[in-house]
Amino acid sequence: MQKQILFLVALFTFFITPSYTQITKSLDGSALPLWEAGAGFVAANVPAYPGSEDSNNFFIPIPTFFYRGEIIRADEEGGMRGRFLKTDDFEINLSIGGSLPASSKDVAARAGMPNLKTMVELGPGLLATLWRKRGIQSYKLGLNIPLRAAFTVDFFEAKERGLVFNPLLYFITENLVGKRVFTFTSLSSIVTSHKFQKVFYQVDPQFALPTRPAYAVESGYLGSTLSQGFSKLLFNEINAFIGVNWTNLRGASNQNSPLFKRKDNFSAAIGFVWWFYESGPREKS
Repeated sequence: MQKQILFLVALFTFFITPSYTQITKSLDGSALPLWEAGAGFVAANVPAYPGSEDSNNFFIPIPTFFYRGEIIRADEEGGMRGRFLKTDDFEINLSIGGSLPASSKDVAARAGMPNLKTMVELGPGLLATLWRKRGIQSYKLGLNIPLRAAFTVDFFEAKERGLVFNPLLYFITENLVGKRVFTFTSLSSIVTSHKFQKVFYQVDPQFALPTRPAYAVESGYLGSTLSQGFSKLLFNEINAFIGVNWTNLRGASNQNSPLFKRKDNFSAAIGFVWWFYESGPREKS
């Protein structure tokens, strides 16, 4: 069942949410292989940026892998990261996140402005298990608290874009709503620095229009997101998944920006993954 968590990783971190933060651990505590590899496909509809009235559709393959080393990890529990201190219920790590690019020609509010580039985030975090129950029906309540530095990247060029604080509370279940069904529910909020907000909401004088006046951003609250996902094992090594989320941007620091068009954003994704490789030796997660 631990493999099903990957689909929520793809769902909520790579395609739906503004930050790669909510990745959780298998609930049953079973021994896991050192390496796992798979491939699949995702179809998703995602806002171009928080508060955008335009969305992007993605139909892309998703090569996937897990690596469960003692220090360097890419797994269900916290995504790609380096672990510095770990107990049964807490982990201090160096984690990686980010967001997808968007072309300004596809976003009416940003017409004539620079494209939004791929965003990469890197920084320390605390991953904590608040409550769990193991059994035929298993549950886990957890908290992920990362503080990351953000960078926009374009080939070999990277520019620093400030800090992102993105705490996330999540609840996961196995077999609660059906046999071999995994669910993921999360609530997160984002507070960022001036440089980060500037990427999405700043309008410099050279890009001002009668319908898009110049605007200088402020740091602070960006929004909160409620997410719900489901993953089901269909065959021996094939999982299907579906997920939706709602982002509430009311009270955002830059809701007066001419680029801020909606106080609600909705996203959805559906897909599958086929796991075709599993290594030994097995070890406890």
